Amino acid sequence: MKPTDQNCNACEREDVVWDYMGAGMRFCTNCGCMSQGQFQEYDQWTPNEQMNRSCYTRQKRFRKYLANACQMQSNSSVPNDTWQFLIDHGPYSRPAQIIRALKRSKLKRKCYDSLPMMCQHLCQNVRVPTLDDVEFHRALEHFSTIDKHYKKESSFISYLYILEYILHKMERQDLVPFLSRIQCRTRRAQYNVVLDKVFGTRVSVPPTF
Repeated sequence: MKPTDQNCNACEREDVVWDYMGAGMRFCTNCGCMSQGQFQEYDQWTPNEQMNRSCYTRQKRFRKYLANACQMQSNSSVPNDTWQFLIDHGPYSRPAQIIRALKRSKLKRKCYDSLPMMCQHLCQNVRVPTLDDVEFHRALEHFSTIDKHYKKESSFISYLYILEYILHKMERQDLVPFLSRIQCRTRRAQYNVVLDKVFGTRVSVPPTF
């Protein structure tokens, strides 16, 4: 796949929002499918960043998403160019406006997984909720249940959807509007059914948003 290719072969959407995990992997935030190759954003990372991300286990990857959802990161984890672009194109009153601004930009690092922190700093009169320590560890325990279910399988469900599902399961869906989420209605419904089977209970996650 060429570095400039923004199409997702799974959902056939053009100019989708990609979430880059390193090691030549990226996830479509529309459908949650993974693709592998050489991508421009990944090529911009330092060798240390590439190494750290390529060594991620599923647990570490999810913990990174969860930590960012709880704003457990420093402002410097988002490049200065990204902050400056958002400031120049503000103000913002809701997360969707920041997402649209990032999608229109030609930034090398868009950092969609840092959306909660961006909203906290840039959205006027908006308080971004978070999890306490007990809730944070409960979310990790829920992910561990999913991880064990898929232990012998190479394929995996979208981390973005798993985080959304777990927040609904914990009745903390107030965080969900501040997250980057997959958009494909079909895959959202499929993932909901799969995760319900893993836990043996039904969690009602909206099929779209």
